[in-house]
Amino acid sequence: MWWSIGVALVMLVFYLSLTPVAINVERFEYGDKVGHFFSYFILMSWFAQLYQQSRHLLLLVLFIAMGVLIELLQGQTSYRLFDYADIAANSFGAVFAWSLAKTAYASLLLRLEQKVLKPVG
Repeated sequence: MWWSIGVALVMLVFYLSLTPVAINVERFEYGDKVGHFFSYFILMSWFAQLYQQSRHLLLLVLFIAMGVLIELLQGQTSYRLFDYADIAANSFGAVFAWSLAKTAYASLLLRLEQKVLKPVG
């Protein structure tokens, strides 16, 4: 179940990144970059909890590559722009989550599952 939710999150990021109707997050300066940071922070955090720590570096590389790919695809459209700053924000979000994956933060989903599925009695 957790993996399926993660795949849905990846698909949502692709959709929101490539749809012609962009989400307006410019309520404050650099709001777009904050959105990029948190999107990749959430993705990396999510999958780091599903895979062993020995796979985390691979996940990091894959999410950074995903961010670059999406920017390249955006540059090929007539309604989105390629932006190096977006790549940086995506990458920083993924790297920050990767660094937290070595802490107790990495077991949030497991602890949630244990609390929700805890037998009564």
